[in-house]
Amino acid sequence: MIKDVNCLTKKNYVRLYIVKTQKYKKLNMKNSRILLITLFFPLIMSCQPSTEEAIKYNDGITEQQLLVNEKVGTLMESYDSYVTEEMDEAYNNAIEQLNIGLEYTKKLKGFEDDAYFTEEALAFFSSYREILENEHVRIIELLKLPADDYGPDQIKEYEMLRSQSNMKIDKAFEDMLIIQKKFAKKYHIELSE
Repeated sequence: MIKDVNCLTKKNYVRLYIVKTQKYKKLNMKNSRILLITLFFPLIMSCQPSTEEAIKYNDGITEQQLLVNEKVGTLMESYDSYVTEEMDEAYNNAIEQLNIGLEYTKKLKGFEDDAYFTEEALAFFSSYREILENEHVRIIELLKLPADDYGPDQIKEYEMLRSQSNMKIDKAFEDMLIIQKKFAKKYHIELSE
């Protein structure tokens, strides 16, 4: 580097100009990168789904699950009354709510191209449908039997069906919770239990 500016020869002046130009170019390139990052960072971030949108998506699916679960709970409570009409009404209400939940979920598209949460919700509702149409239909049939036809074998079958139904429901909830936690982690949602 030239130390004495007074002794600038044509050759030294050209060297000094080249050095200063290179420093300017480096500085200019660095500033350009910073400028690009600051201009495009908000644009990139605005393309990302917001946590609020993810919460709304999660809550929509969760609400349908809770409504179905509530109707199935009412159905199970109706078994204690042994009143045929109450059991039939509770069963029909559970099936109707299940259909509403299925339709709601089928209309959802994957959230930001992630369809795994929607697919698991559909699997959850399908599991519930299977449980209702198999175990619960048979439970209702057993509970409608006349007292003379309801013996130890029917009691054993009833208990087995209730237990089987509960295990399947628990499994469906566990599977759904795993996927929901994955979704919540990815989109920064804090779940409350």
